[in-house]
Amino acid sequence: MPLHVPVSTTAIADLSAEKVWAYAIRLLTSLANPTDIIKFVGKGTGTEIPANTSIVDLLNTLTSRLNASRATYLDYLNTVLNAKLPIMELEQAYVADEVQATLNTTGAFLTLGSRNITVALPSGASRVRAIALAIIHIANRTATEQDIDILLNVAGTPIFNQNAVVSFAAAKGASIVTVVQDCTTQVTGDGTFSIEAQGRISAAQNVTFTVEYAIFVQYKMS
Repeated sequence: MPLHVPVSTTAIADLSAEKVWAYAIRLLTSLANPTDIIKFVGKGTGTEIPANTSIVDLLNTLTSRLNASRATYLDYLNTVLNAKLPIMELEQAYVADEVQATLNTTGAFLTLGSRNITVALPSGASRVRAIALAIIHIANRTATEQDIDILLNVAGTPIFNQNAVVSFAAAKGASIVTVVQDCTTQVTGDGTFSIEAQGRISAAQNVTFTVEYAIFVQYKMS
């Protein structure tokens, strides 16, 4: 005679985990042996397991295996291996409005305009690395030979300083310089951080700079 459990599909979906487990145990214990179970669930003929094996034998075997060497593997996965698995890192970009400045004085670095960028990571995130980006559009507006030096500060600290990044012949022209520099030491996490590019020109003629700033922060969730 077929075994029926008086619970509808809709009712099963509403059961708690404890109730589902109780019904499953009741079903298993109502069947005489593993052969009956295999036939009942329609997954075989009952010949897939050794003869004269009871459900208790199977459960005891499973328990003994889990409590012995396989438990060691589970512990390893839970402690050692899990700690070695790579943690997914995400990235957030914080972009500032562009700034513009025209230089016609030589001899020293002069500001090209600064911006404050506020970093606000998601709740539970911790900073892994920070990268500062400055895209500097340079226009030599007179037919004058120029060597352009660039300096980039984050939180008041120079993180990039390079002479003759761009050189112009005695002609009008334009160029774009992209500075990408690690600023992990300066951008420590949430907070507001200043970012400023400075330029130095070699000839006292008009050179216009337009700068776009951004800070990229890589982070991981705890």
